[in-house]
Amino acid sequence: MGVDKNLESIRDEIDSIDKKILSLINERAELAIQAGKAKGDSFKYKPDRESSIYAKLKEINTGPLTTEQVVNIYREIISSCRSTEAEFKVSYLGPEGTYSESALLKQFGASIQKNPEDTIESVFESVSKNKGDFGIVPIENSTEGAINVTLDCLADYDLTICGEVELRVQHNLLGHNKPLPKEGFEIHAHEQTLAQCKQWLDSYCPGIKRVAVSSNAKAASNVPESNSVLAIAGELAAEKYGLDILEKGIEDFSSNTTRFVSIGNINTDPTGADKTSLLVTTKNEPGALYKVLKPINELSLNLTHIAYRPSKIEKWHYSFYIDVEGHQSESKLLQLLGDLKKLDAEVRVLGSFPLAIN
Repeated sequence: MGVDKNLESIRDEIDSIDKKILSLINERAELAIQAGKAKGDSFKYKPDRESSIYAKLKEINTGPLTTEQVVNIYREIISSCRSTEAEFKVSYLGPEGTYSESALLKQFGASIQKNPEDTIESVFESVSKNKGDFGIVPIENSTEGAINVTLDCLADYDLTICGEVELRVQHNLLGHNKPLPKEGFEIHAHEQTLAQCKQWLDSYCPGIKRVAVSSNAKAASNVPESNSVLAIAGELAAEKYGLDILEKGIEDFSSNTTRFVSIGNINTDPTGADKTSLLVTTKNEPGALYKVLKPINELSLNLTHIAYRPSKIEKWHYSFYIDVEGHQSESKLLQLLGDLKKLDAEVRVLGSFPLAIN
């Protein structure tokens, strides 16, 4: 009886705390509405402000909740409070159940309107035509490298990178929990996913046809009751399409991570922990890349990513996609931009944005 009374007392205290928390959350929402009115601009999403909130929470958290758990809780609080100011739509590579949707939820929280698109190009198109206020697209994978279609779209569209998020990617073999046929079935997945699971596929089903589709969620939606098609996708896709996880974690590298960027028409203020993306197009001449990298080294800037694509302006001319730590308004970045513009090259700032919250 004493134990029951003690448990009842603890539960009463939890109920009392929940009441206080609810009151404080609603008070926070009221202040968010006031702050939104004070901003006076059309965009209520401020990635720099939100990033600063998360950084402070991580600094003051004493547990027992982990910093990741605290950030997850506050992401939804912020998302819900933000939605009281204004609703906005975020475009992503659909259909529902993709890793892009998971990245969207990790970046923006659940209190937004989700706009699934068929391709990465259509995500850019929807944002450029104001069908989506923001978009989120994959830009690189830790094992397979850059997503070329995203790099090409960044060059083609006049949109700004305003945030990034890193998503640990775990691939699973999905189907229905019934005996598999020995032959005559296919495995569907996005081409990047098939590449990221190549060793497992070569070992466990070397003769089975592999079909590249537009997204892993599309692969999951292709799975019929007969199990003539299996899919590789994440847990979210399994939930969305009522599939069983037949084999978990089949990616070749356990640290497999995809970086996503959010795109829109806003500029972010510096937070002290930022990254700037540049697009530098050079001529086909000896030492072109060296000339681009030299001032980065001289300024002791941290180069976090570099990729290249044909410029499509003239043959053998290349566009280099470069990420360096820092904000474009800071002195070192201003100096870098000045040094790059002295070269016979075209320089475009794709955006400055807060570093991913890990």
